[in-house]
Amino acid sequence: MAGGDDISTPAATLAAMGASLVGLGLARYCFDPLEPALVVAGWFSKGGAAFLAAANLGAYVFGAVFGAPLARKISATTLLRASMVAVTLSFWACSDRALPFGWFFAWRAVSGLGGGLIMVLATTTVLAHVEHDRRGFVSQMSLYGLSIGIVLAGAVVPFLIDHGVTWAWIGLGVASALVTGLTWSIWPAPPPWVPPPHDHQSPGTNRFYAQYALVAFGFVPHMIFLVDFIARDLDRGVRTGANFFLVYALGSVIGPFLLGALSGRIGVASTLRAALPVQLVAVALPLWSTSTLSLAVSCLLAGLCVPGLVSVFLARSQELAKGHLHFHRVIWGRATAAVAIAQAADAFFMAWLISRYASAYTVLFTVATVAMVLAMVLEVGSGSRAAASGRLAT
Repeated sequence: MAGGDDISTPAATLAAMGASLVGLGLARYCFDPLEPALVVAGWFSKGGAAFLAAANLGAYVFGAVFGAPLARKISATTLLRASMVAVTLSFWACSDRALPFGWFFAWRAVSGLGGGLIMVLATTTVLAHVEHDRRGFVSQMSLYGLSIGIVLAGAVVPFLIDHGVTWAWIGLGVASALVTGLTWSIWPAPPPWVPPPHDHQSPGTNRFYAQYALVAFGFVPHMIFLVDFIARDLDRGVRTGANFFLVYALGSVIGPFLLGALSGRIGVASTLRAALPVQLVAVALPLWSTSTLSLAVSCLLAGLCVPGLVSVFLARSQELAKGHLHFHRVIWGRATAAVAIAQAADAFFMAWLISRYASAYTVLFTVATVAMVLAMVLEVGSGSRAAASGRLAT
């Protein structure tokens, strides 16, 4: 083992997968089908529910920014366990309709803070205990909890909502508690802090941050507002919106394996250049047509790219770190922060629009489309440097 302990690679990978399931799959993606149900059931206004979604993304920024520095003072394993507990409590804390809006906003922020810490620390902690030639595959699988969470959001959350919004919150808390308990004892010990070398700044790092942030804008429409867009903006109902979310979930199950295999065959940079146009089509299609076929294709393609593209960007961050695990944590933390800031700004802007206008989703898909075009321009502009990037399993 690279980390020198007796925690097996499969166990460590499962721990990271469980963390991404709780902090991202459940805390964020499961709110997509829950959001319109909160409005229909009279818990919140349309704008209020959107602000709750934005609260999660806003606090995610702080987890992403402070994750790496905190891990130097507090054990990363302790932070990860505490984050999963905090996310679990946030579900149960939101199960009482009688509580004020500020209470819900605060707990949604707690779940976002935990998600940000998990995104920065989970995979990087595990990789310290994985042999060098297995890190690409483990990175990919550690994020697979996002895919599982999207499936649960599409398949299980609507069933819970049928029994009442309160039961949806409680059920998500139970699922989160089970995963937290099952992974509690299999987290590997974090490696000792080793300062990065002085020449650790790799060419292209700033471009990497900017590109990942732009792609993050392309994730927001399907990640947060898809069900609400279909259910209420297109007036097709929550159940229909949830069905389209299942198509999105199907893509998310396939995407990480597809893009991971492609990265191993043609390299990270080439895979990114192939996947960015797919995400562009996914966010642009609803601007052209909202027919059933168009929406289904859009959802499937977006699912293929999320979290598949996240795993590709994670692989690129490993390349930029040049094998230095602690610098990798710094790079990935900054990249996650850039993404969180972009998505939070987008979500709060949309919440403001939704609270004031009957229909605002055309703006959302337009912003996402423009952002994806700019991300592709950055990739094309990288020229031969991007083509020289290494393969996923480095």
